[in-house]
Amino acid sequence: MANSPSGESVVARLARILAAFDHDHEALSLTSVAQRAELPMSTAQRLVVDLLAHGFLERSTDGLLRAGPLIRQQRALGPTEGFVRLRNAAVPLMESVYAVLQAQITLAVLDNDETLYLERVSGGSTATNITQKLARLPLTSTPSGLVLLAYQRRDYQEAFLASTPDQGENLRLLLAQARQAGYVTRPGIVTAGTIAVSVPVLGDDGDGLPAALTAVIPKAEAQIPLTVAVLRSASFAISAALNSEHPADLSQLPPESLLKSRRL
Repeated sequence: MANSPSGESVVARLARILAAFDHDHEALSLTSVAQRAELPMSTAQRLVVDLLAHGFLERSTDGLLRAGPLIRQQRALGPTEGFVRLRNAAVPLMESVYAVLQAQITLAVLDNDETLYLERVSGGSTATNITQKLARLPLTSTPSGLVLLAYQRRDYQEAFLASTPDQGENLRLLLAQARQAGYVTRPGIVTAGTIAVSVPVLGDDGDGLPAALTAVIPKAEAQIPLTVAVLRSASFAISAALNSEHPADLSQLPPESLLKSRRL
């Protein structure tokens, strides 16, 4: 494969162009692509034409370049490394929360403007194949999604609100209330007579955070303060595990310890 005068292969230069796009730079002009990839404009233009032709990039209506259908498809196929690390840290805590609350527990993240469910614990067990868990729902349809949206960067929130004018100020108020309270409750959308309670899991977004930890409890027996306290205790423990270079073996954590946390 032909190399540039510097000895860099075409594949390496293509990789640099694709790497120019990230969460903070989703749409770029050709000039910005060349600058971020540190390539001459003529080289960047030639390679971008090839990437456009093969579906790796596409042009938006305003003429900017963005990830094309092939890239988006790969993103949607499965969780990123950060999501996997988050899921692995969370599962032992989710099982402990289930042991205390005897309720279905889910872990969700924001992905491509949707609520992506990474894991679910019900009946005290989890699936061994994470791909069975990758259900997606609109952000505003569940408490998990509302928590995720409430703890995103302000610029993301404003862009999302602008794209949903029908929800307008009501949604803005809901997000403010979620941040102030630190949790969201909504009637269960799958099982009648239940309430879903969601809290955020905060930390470095390289680990797929913020995430949402949710319990679905019977409405007739709902103890919201207790449920929130247990979920928050698990949330802090998940964040601590992700931030630690040598995390403790959370699978050995006694479930009752979630009721004794000083963070409750």
